[in-house]
Amino acid sequence: MSTTTRRNASAMKMVGALLALYRQAAGHTQRSLGERFVISEQQIASIEQGRRPLKPDLAEQLDELLCTRGALSVALSRMPEVDLIPLWAEEFLDREREAIAISSYENQVLPGLLQTEAYARAVFRSRVPFYDEDTIARRTAARIERQAVLHGNEAPISCFVVWEPVVRAPFGGREV
Repeated sequence: MSTTTRRNASAMKMVGALLALYRQAAGHTQRSLGERFVISEQQIASIEQGRRPLKPDLAEQLDELLCTRGALSVALSRMPEVDLIPLWAEEFLDREREAIAISSYENQVLPGLLQTEAYARAVFRSRVPFYDEDTIARRTAARIERQAVLHGNEAPISCFVVWEPVVRAPFGGREV
């Protein structure tokens, strides 16, 4: 797991632990708290365990109900910003960097590890809802940076099977 991901997970666990502490001090169970806010007991448990983020509007409501003087909202506002990459993708990229072998079968798009900068830009430009140009530039740079895994001293054995129409498709225009 990357440092940013670990930091985000740790921060979510800390906020969750604060919620559990304040909930118990106020004499609420996870069920009674969930019923009060029309969410499930499992959702409260997931927040307290750091598996699900506490949303700012719920934090404010919990602060009021549990008389925390804004502690949950402040803790939430001090959490590190979420990285560009979602947790599941961070974990995938970590495994990719550690891999001794990478195999991929693609039938719709070239694998990210094989994309040129122009192709990656075309992929991000085709997204709905649309990305702005700054986001496209950041994501393209991150995609190209990933390719370093193929060029290091301990590069993994790699096998990519790509459906021929993917290679022949004029995706992004003929120049791409």
